[in-house]
Amino acid sequence: MKRRRFAIYILMCMTLGVCAQTDSVSVYDTPDSDEIVADASESDALQPEKKKGCWFGRTCKNVFGFFTAEPDTMFIEPQRYNFTVMAQTTLTDDYFTIEGEDEHVVSFAPSRKLKLGPFFGWRWLFFGYVFNVNTINLSSKHIDINTTLYTPAIAVDLVYRKLGDGYTLRSMQNGEHDATDMLEGMEIDGLDINVRSVNAYYVVNKRKYSHQAAFNQTNRQLKNAGSWIFGTGYNRCSVSMDWGAFKKQVKKRVKGDERYMINDSALVFNKMSYRSVPLSVGYGYNWVFAKNWLFGAQMLGSLSYMWSHGDNYDTSLKGMVKDFKINNFTFDGTVRLGLVWNNAKWFAGASAIYHTYHYHQDKLRADNIFGQLNIYVGYNFWRKK
Repeated sequence: MKRRRFAIYILMCMTLGVCAQTDSVSVYDTPDSDEIVADASESDALQPEKKKGCWFGRTCKNVFGFFTAEPDTMFIEPQRYNFTVMAQTTLTDDYFTIEGEDEHVVSFAPSRKLKLGPFFGWRWLFFGYVFNVNTINLSSKHIDINTTLYTPAIAVDLVYRKLGDGYTLRSMQNGEHDATDMLEGMEIDGLDINVRSVNAYYVVNKRKYSHQAAFNQTNRQLKNAGSWIFGTGYNRCSVSMDWGAFKKQVKKRVKGDERYMINDSALVFNKMSYRSVPLSVGYGYNWVFAKNWLFGAQMLGSLSYMWSHGDNYDTSLKGMVKDFKINNFTFDGTVRLGLVWNNAKWFAGASAIYHTYHYHQDKLRADNIFGQLNIYVGYNFWRKK
């Protein structure tokens, strides 16, 4: 028994000795200095690179990179030149229709305006001015700004229109009685239309699809490509009308025939105001059908929620929430078409951009369609290094 205990004791001592020897090797038997340097280099290589600069600078850089994403050069050729000069002719269209009860409809439109002007561009910034050719006598109160800003990822439509001068009657119908033949072309007094709109759109496939190539000419589309487009914005429209003066004009034209007079209480308003917030979705496609040629098209539909309260428009948030109604949703749209020839140095083409806005109350509807056709020719110079 004592021998067995002694043997176990000797075996335990030998085991502890082996363990101690193993530990001493792992702690004290260090590799050569060259191996240490090599291991340290490999360890540093595996470590992520430390970010340089402050967080604000990095954030600005990331945001700028989002809006100016590097294109896939198999599909898009970036602008090669620093400066651009361009001449452009613009033809504007505008239609405004108001509808009350029992098919009482009045439609207005100004005469088409032809505008001409020079433009100068530095990379992706364009500056210019267009002046009316056929309607120079418009008053200083007549303002019509309809422009779009483009980056590779974003397009922003800016609209500011303060109109009234130059509107004429296109059509007028009181139920079964159509007075268009007698009233068409009659100049409208006391009409004031004010539209303010900001809408932004995001291009999903921005590295392969270029809306700039079709509508801004700051780069070239080399292969066919398309993209889904999403957007939102804010629109505001107000219309005021001097119906007393309008009735006098109509009465004089129809020689007092009461069948053609406006008697719809819903249609006769002093001022109506509309505000809407749209959510837009659409698709754009660029077709490169020949060398240096491009045809581009975009179609966007917008589901908008609008507030419209006629003379009693309530601008408070409490009032908007209180008056929330499902039937206040309406559908609007934007269409863009472009035909371009561009060999990187010279370019020429035409583009059309049209917006539709629809507003309604319980007994009153209003539709506004406006847009412009642009025809242009330009030249790029001072090639980038």
